[in-house]
Amino acid sequence: MTTEQHTATASTRESHVTSEGNSLVSSVALTTILFVLFVAGLYVMSLYTVGWYLFLVGLAMCLVSLFITFTAIPKYMV
Repeated sequence: MTTEQHTATASTRESHVTSEGNSLVSSVALTTILFVLFVAGLYVMSLYTVGWYLFLVGLAMCLVSLFITFTAIPKYMV
């Protein structure tokens, strides 16, 4: 293996390194907000005896929180 091949391999590896991530404060804030939204959605879903539409509202809250958690955050918070 020549020096040029070794240097090219090392630079390729360095380009695939992930970012250092978000700050601890923003990660804790996002986790807290999304967890509260999910739990609030479960609570609103439990109020379906008051009105059938509340189940759909709670379901939408849960789905939005899960979508943001598993799709939007990994895609945009790099």
